[in-house]
Amino acid sequence: MKNVGTIMRRELAAYFTSPIGYIFMIVFVTISVGLFITSFFTFPVADMRPFFSNLPALFCVFVPAVTMRIWAEERKENTWEMLLTFPMKAWELVIGKFCATLVFLALTLCTTVTVPVMLVSLGNPDVGAMASAYLGTVFLGAFFLAIGIFFSGFFKDQILAFVVTLLTCFSLFLLGTNFIAAYLDDYVSGMGGLLSDLLGFSDHFGAFARGVIELSDIVYFVGWTALFLYLNVVYIDRRNRAGSRLMFAGTMALCLGIGFFANWFISDISLGRFDLTEDKIYTVSPASKRILAAVDTPVQVKLYITPRGDMPTGLTNLQQEISDKLDELSVISGGKLKYEVINLRVEEAIAGVKAEEEAAKKPDEAPADKAEVLEKRLLDKGVEPFAVQAMSQDQMTSKLIYASLGVAYKDKKEEILPQILPQTLPELEYRLVSLIYKLTRVKKPIVALVAPKEAVNIPPELRRLYEQIGQQIPESDDPYEMLQRMLDIERYEVQRVELTQESPLPAEYETLVVINPRALNERQRWEIARALQSGKSVVMAVQTYEWNYEPTAQGLSVTSREENPGVNELLESYGLKVSEDILMDVNQVPMTINGGGNGLQGLMGQQVNLPIQILVNHSMMDPDTSITSRLSEVFYLWGTAIELNKEKLSQNGLEAKALMSSTADAWVWPKGQQLTSEAFEPPTERDGPLPLMVLAKGQFPDVFTGKERPAWPVAEPQPGQFPPPPPPSEDAPAAAIKPAPGKLVLIGGSEMFRKDFLQSGNLDLFMNSVDAVTLGDDLVNVRGRKPIDRIINRPRIGVQQTWKVVNYGLATLIIAIIGVGVAVARRRSRDAYTMAHSPARR
Repeated sequence: MKNVGTIMRRELAAYFTSPIGYIFMIVFVTISVGLFITSFFTFPVADMRPFFSNLPALFCVFVPAVTMRIWAEERKENTWEMLLTFPMKAWELVIGKFCATLVFLALTLCTTVTVPVMLVSLGNPDVGAMASAYLGTVFLGAFFLAIGIFFSGFFKDQILAFVVTLLTCFSLFLLGTNFIAAYLDDYVSGMGGLLSDLLGFSDHFGAFARGVIELSDIVYFVGWTALFLYLNVVYIDRRNRAGSRLMFAGTMALCLGIGFFANWFISDISLGRFDLTEDKIYTVSPASKRILAAVDTPVQVKLYITPRGDMPTGLTNLQQEISDKLDELSVISGGKLKYEVINLRVEEAIAGVKAEEEAAKKPDEAPADKAEVLEKRLLDKGVEPFAVQAMSQDQMTSKLIYASLGVAYKDKKEEILPQILPQTLPELEYRLVSLIYKLTRVKKPIVALVAPKEAVNIPPELRRLYEQIGQQIPESDDPYEMLQRMLDIERYEVQRVELTQESPLPAEYETLVVINPRALNERQRWEIARALQSGKSVVMAVQTYEWNYEPTAQGLSVTSREENPGVNELLESYGLKVSEDILMDVNQVPMTINGGGNGLQGLMGQQVNLPIQILVNHSMMDPDTSITSRLSEVFYLWGTAIELNKEKLSQNGLEAKALMSSTADAWVWPKGQQLTSEAFEPPTERDGPLPLMVLAKGQFPDVFTGKERPAWPVAEPQPGQFPPPPPPSEDAPAAAIKPAPGKLVLIGGSEMFRKDFLQSGNLDLFMNSVDAVTLGDDLVNVRGRKPIDRIINRPRIGVQQTWKVVNYGLATLIIAIIGVGVAVARRRSRDAYTMAHSPARR
């Protein structure tokens, strides 16, 4: 290894004793970091995946420039033969040069350290995923370096070596993309997918970028690197032997054949992997293991999917990816989850439908083909094909495919999970485990949902149109229908009530959800209090203010309107309160008006950016509670803060924890104080951080002790109307309840749950809250097994400018200073040597 070290030092010296090495490093860090920083502060996220997504293309240009001189310069300067006469073996020369270029590449990557330092300083990035991506970048760089060194040995001209290496690297890069693979498949079916499996590296590098180290990916990069280095050794060692060209050609064909076969063999298997992500999001959750272990009878899962050969390019590995996940779940379940794969073809299903129609007309004839009949029956029970985008004849078309899961438990009807695609695979574990968990319950969990509907003001001409086409005229709109629909999809039994005498709470339910309560009366507060006292769970989202945005000649007019929810009379008894002051925060987000919902008059298509439109990032949420631990962001629209009376909470024996908070730069505008433009400007002294969402649990006290059950209020008759009939008598006393510990999730806003503003993060927050208090934390923890956007609170302008200067200039400046310092030191050394050996000195 001494000879290897000697060659490595010689080659490294060649990079760092001339300007070329420093120029390469400066160009690389300027382009790679510059591309990332240019758009980073527009939407700051503590994630380096966009940075690493640019590196393969940059390496296709940068690495050939690094390796083009390795052998070509030796041949041009006539030092090739002299080097080969040294008492060194060919493999020592090749490995020494390779190690030198790899060290140079690793040092160049180190110059990008300002990016991860910035992310750690501003946010909470996944350090494990970043480390995995850097490791994958080193493997990719080693692969490209081996290719560059191999081709450099063929040419005396460095430019020619650069061009050939660049074309080879770009070809491998493009063959791994779905676009090129689909383009090739359009001409020769299966060619694009085959070449992608044999040559493309995008999938192998992509796993590292996600934070997963697959042993098969390491085998790919290490194997191809070793093959090209070996071919380089063979070429040098046999350069002047008789028949060397034929021998080398045969060796190269054999090595490439071995490499292609190895790629094909490992393309569909997993040799083992290490999940370096912080939350182990690509590993089966321990919560899933607990849920599956509790199943008393094996669950039968069937994967209905189109055969690989009929799949569009980009989906050819879908069956394998789904099967891999099912294999993991089957193993951790101890065999309580069993699955089988059933390949279906859309053409046969269509033929089956036609065959059954014909059979119905001619019952005496023989039945249709069994496969066609089978697929027709599957179609009847909900296994339906769906359209995906596919490339055909240089244009995008739609193609029907199957990709669904059927789950059967005992004698219950088989449930279908439809449309499983690569982009939904991170959610597959939750969708499947959640379905199994709810199938194995004796009965569906019941949720009582209290959410107001709003009257619809329909213009007369539109009313006439409804009458002409014979449709019923809608009298009300349901702004929270998406919440009810999601609860239905998640297999809850939802009972929508108005919490009135005519629409009371059901006799049995697990969780009471109260969204946007308005002017609650004493009886309604009594019903909620009894639910908490008896150990029920309550999720309450309270809106204190709604806002009106109206364009005027002077600009945007913003006015607030109090909602009067009427909940604080009850909450203050426990030690909680929904603040009546207006909340604002510098971490605001622009909102584009796409509909004419509440308070959005005449603003269709316009963008509004006010501090009452608060964005709650992952860093502003409690990381230790399942409800918020895996949320990326929540759009906290027009909400207010939650006030905690710690002394009162302690007296009641309740434990309260803030799950979401504002930033430290939040402020409040006191209730009743005239709202001016100054209210929307950040004051010198801020009030944050303030709680926005609280989880309180414990034995809630009876706040109506010694009081009679409140009666339902009687509606006052309108002028000219007869008094309404008296309500049914409630002479019977209220049934006694057995006190038990309950849970209360209190959110200081409900506007964010309206269908007009409902975003994925807000919907996840709602479902996490209901799941956690109804079914426990396990399902919520499983739902969180997916990547999240680690959004950073928007830094101030000064902080942004500082980090831009650091990223654009610091590494470049340090490299330039080192280069100048080395040049000055070498000149001084050379001058000193010249003076010491000059004739005048003699």
